[in-house]
Amino acid sequence: MQSIAYAQDENIPTKPGTQPIEHSPESNVDEVPYSLENICKKIYGIGSFDKSDRDKNGKASAQLGSFWVYENTLFYKLKVNNQSNINYDIDFIRFYVRDLKTAKRTVTQERELYPSYSYGTHDKTVDGQSSSQYVFALDKFPITKDKALFIEVYERDGGRHLYLKAKQSDIENAKSVQ
Repeated sequence: MQSIAYAQDENIPTKPGTQPIEHSPESNVDEVPYSLENICKKIYGIGSFDKSDRDKNGKASAQLGSFWVYENTLFYKLKVNNQSNINYDIDFIRFYVRDLKTAKRTVTQERELYPSYSYGTHDKTVDGQSSSQYVFALDKFPITKDKALFIEVYERDGGRHLYLKAKQSDIENAKSVQ
């Protein structure tokens, strides 16, 4: 299993016990206007979370913002809010595509996706009474009307796990990066 490649030195693995991929930033980022890092910075700076999905478990919550697309890459903006006084330590973040509805005793298939780049993940801890944002870049993937993209944010040694869902219509209505 692969981990997410991050822009910063600290890494949040995609699954417990995995090692992060080394990421070497581009030498002159300012000269490349459409590098993954520059696109992620641009999306990170846009302050709105106009809705895709939210989940709340205890006083921790997560919001999935609007989707962006550039060439064959989809960008997802995620915000984790912590309204308690106890820090929220992120263990890992998982992305996968799964069926929306399944009948009883039916086998469901999940296809795990691995981000090709992420931004804003330098700190694995969301302090009490604060929030953190992240931008993830995933290669494009096919999704039908009966499937959805699920995003799970797991707390280390805790029970405040957050589950988000993006339907086909949310992904198809992705905004173009200008």
